[in-house]
Amino acid sequence: MGEEDTRGPIFEDVVFTVIPSEDIADEQQVSSILWRNAKLENGRADAEQIIDMVSSQGGEYVNADPSDLDLARIHLTHIISANIDFPQYNRAIERGIFVVKPSWVDQSARKGKLAGPRQHSPDPSQYFQDVVLTCADLPEGDKDAIIAGVIALGGQYTAPLSKLVTHIVTLNDQVDKCQTARVKKVNCKIVLPHWFDDCLRLGKKINERPYVFPDPQILRGDDARPPPGKAPHVEGATGALGAAPTLPDTPPPSPSETRKNLNAFMGKKIMLSKDLDLSAHLQKTLEGLVNHGGGTLTDDVDEADIYIGQYRDGVDYIKASIARKEVANLPWLYHVINKNKYTNPLSKLLHYPVPRNGIEGFHNMVISISNYNGDARIYLENLITLLGARFTKTMKQDNSHLITAHKRSEKFEAAQEWNIHVANHLWVEESYAKCQNQSLTNQRYTTFPDKTNLGEVCGQTPLDMKAVEKSFFSEKIAQAQGAIPPPQAQKQSASPQKSMPASSVMPENSTPKGAAQQPAPPPVPEDVEMEEEGTAEVPTTAKKARGRPKKDVTTTPRLVDEEKENETPDNRSTGRAAKTEALRRSKGQGEDHIKYQREMRRPGGVTHGGRRSSHMEDFSSPAPPPKRAGKRKSDENTYDVTAEGSALSDGETQDKPAKTNKKAKHSATGGTSSTSELPPIEHKMMVTGDERWIGNPKKEDADKTQLRLLGVQLTDKPEAVDILVAPRILRTKKFVAALAFAPLVVDSKYLDTALKQGKLPSKPSLLHDRETEERLGFRLSEALDRAKTNRHKLLSGWTIFVTKDIQGGFETYKEIIRVNGGEVMMYAGRTGLKMPPSRRSRREKGQGDGSGSEDGEGEAAGEESQNQGDEDELDCVYLVSGTTEAEKKLWKGFRSTAEKQELVPRIVRTDWLLNAAMSQRVRWDAKWALDE
Repeated sequence: MGEEDTRGPIFEDVVFTVIPSEDIADEQQVSSILWRNAKLENGRADAEQIIDMVSSQGGEYVNADPSDLDLARIHLTHIISANIDFPQYNRAIERGIFVVKPSWVDQSARKGKLAGPRQHSPDPSQYFQDVVLTCADLPEGDKDAIIAGVIALGGQYTAPLSKLVTHIVTLNDQVDKCQTARVKKVNCKIVLPHWFDDCLRLGKKINERPYVFPDPQILRGDDARPPPGKAPHVEGATGALGAAPTLPDTPPPSPSETRKNLNAFMGKKIMLSKDLDLSAHLQKTLEGLVNHGGGTLTDDVDEADIYIGQYRDGVDYIKASIARKEVANLPWLYHVINKNKYTNPLSKLLHYPVPRNGIEGFHNMVISISNYNGDARIYLENLITLLGARFTKTMKQDNSHLITAHKRSEKFEAAQEWNIHVANHLWVEESYAKCQNQSLTNQRYTTFPDKTNLGEVCGQTPLDMKAVEKSFFSEKIAQAQGAIPPPQAQKQSASPQKSMPASSVMPENSTPKGAAQQPAPPPVPEDVEMEEEGTAEVPTTAKKARGRPKKDVTTTPRLVDEEKENETPDNRSTGRAAKTEALRRSKGQGEDHIKYQREMRRPGGVTHGGRRSSHMEDFSSPAPPPKRAGKRKSDENTYDVTAEGSALSDGETQDKPAKTNKKAKHSATGGTSSTSELPPIEHKMMVTGDERWIGNPKKEDADKTQLRLLGVQLTDKPEAVDILVAPRILRTKKFVAALAFAPLVVDSKYLDTALKQGKLPSKPSLLHDRETEERLGFRLSEALDRAKTNRHKLLSGWTIFVTKDIQGGFETYKEIIRVNGGEVMMYAGRTGLKMPPSRRSRREKGQGDGSGSEDGEGEAAGEESQNQGDEDELDCVYLVSGTTEAEKKLWKGFRSTAEKQELVPRIVRTDWLLNAAMSQRVRWDAKWALDE
């Protein structure tokens, strides 16, 4: 008799309750044969049918009122809910109770065993929880990176195509798997891998629309503005009392059907704080509504279950917070009354009392908004004001920041020209949530996916209570420890691992202030050489089952791990089965996060960091893992109608053990490779101008694997480079930018030798290219010596203007100026431009060159000053320009503006900047000047 016949009921030892809600049926699309005898409406199951299903298969149902669910008294293993908006959610997680969506029931029934709970968590931070992906014809590195990121954030992966697949990820929708999906009419979306990359960069799931085949919008290359997006997560949470005049004084009249049957406060005692300053009429109205909903008002914070206040201060607020009572504000109370549904006040930033005096660091900021509409705009205006900054509808040159949903607007262009910080709404939200000004060097805040309006994901950031506690009442907690036991005293068992917020696993990349690149013209690819002016045009390109622990095996794809990652909390529980399951989940989920974080450290992200094109683009990443043993073609390209054996990576062991590889995985050097065998990274290498990997991704992966085994990691970050490989002296963005950090510059033969001999040359010689040195007028060895002296501060104190339409792209020259310590401003001829004062005037006023170094040393002193040109340079202001008719029209205005501000204007070819960056010294030659 087979195993299927001897196994007990599917939900044996599962003790559960269901949190009913209007959207629970929307979360449960049933497919299992076990549902056939149930009379389902529109193929969906409601709460009662879910209870019947689980109970009929061995589960024990606990009938408890969600508003009064005492988890300390009731033993539960699972809570089934479509969302996390119930009061006991945090306590459930702390006690090791799994909170799962109704889809977990159907998935378990379909598989004949308990499904992994993590992929069915309603936690919104697991934003890929509804994604089941398969890949088609992707490079191995890109594929592994995407899989790791999706699994880490709640999604699932299957190698063969099945009816459960929601997304096929490919660069070509004509491959067999995509064609099969169309023929079989699989209900899935065929998307570019760029979608996953942009989601991971933002830490939010954005709409797939611009990335979907057969005609992905992001490949069209036009400048169309993204359509205005709705912001459903902002509904009912656009303002806080006192933040804006748009907030109503009372709950809206004409109660809805839910208002007529109000029961959201059943058995709850609510305290309305005195700082609300309510009128007698409004106080009486609210008391009637609360009483109608089954609750009562109280003036004693010790008796209250819920504290409603305006500000994060006062004795009652502190006492309620320390006692871990529900703390919210009046807009939250209105929202619950109108919806007749409990929501977690921490899930919406403006449903919690606000800081009375803003957040430190924002009081001198002047912030404007662009491209956010409707509720999202009101919400952001209120957040900016509550942070302590000044909001302006119009933007002027004295604005400090622009918050925009995309890059297609006049305000965005002006911000680039005026050197105003540009960020998306995540910077505002997370600064408020974390009670601290977040650094704009975090790439998430300056990411603007093409053809996407970020207003669609506005309002998804929850409040960080650890930060609120630290900022507003941590000292009071220490004083109250004797009277109120700390939360840890109640936690006899640690929770199963909480899902990690996306922001905690995203890398921080050093990006210049302002936003990403201008749409036109596109920047020169990093390996395309910039021609000297007067020659050819610069080429450009377009762009636990608690009662039944299973085997300690996961089906998660294995990826190489080499660096220390964020540690996950230990998992302990009161029961033996709980301990087994918690340990297994900790291991599986931790591995996924490690893989995800390792891949996200690649500079280009997941896909942008590994995509191959007609021009080689390197990325800073550990070497791809050795290839897995070969699969039959049918595993990848055939359609599995039942999905049985498809090994969905949800942390559960499949019924049939996975087949072991017949052959060992060999590294590029012929030996087996594993995580423990990877040596530490000793060198960061950048390769430019070398064409060996163009059109040959397999060789690229193999060579990079071998280099990684030699302790070499490839990078495209100039500040990380210590070995620069090039066939000759080049005017590529990579080469020019890297010189500022004085790396070892070697010929491509160095790379040939390393790959051939399996070791790095012991005494490499400097790249020899006398012909180019003579033509450009400097010696490479001397330039590197000066770079060591300059300490990447050659242009410190300089503000250089660059035209918007400069050949090669504004971003290219912006990066070169940035890595040399300078500031860059886009010049588009706007009137009223205020230029920075001359370096001479700043020096005379004792301000040095107007720029402080990161290590606190003065910028104008010592060796670095002698390479910044002669005394005449102190009064000059530079405009780097091309010679198109549009750019020529800007010259007269630039000269006039500079002279009016007592500056000496110099309009120059790009050769001036490239020569300065490559020779690591500023000098003047009339041949670089441009004149009408």
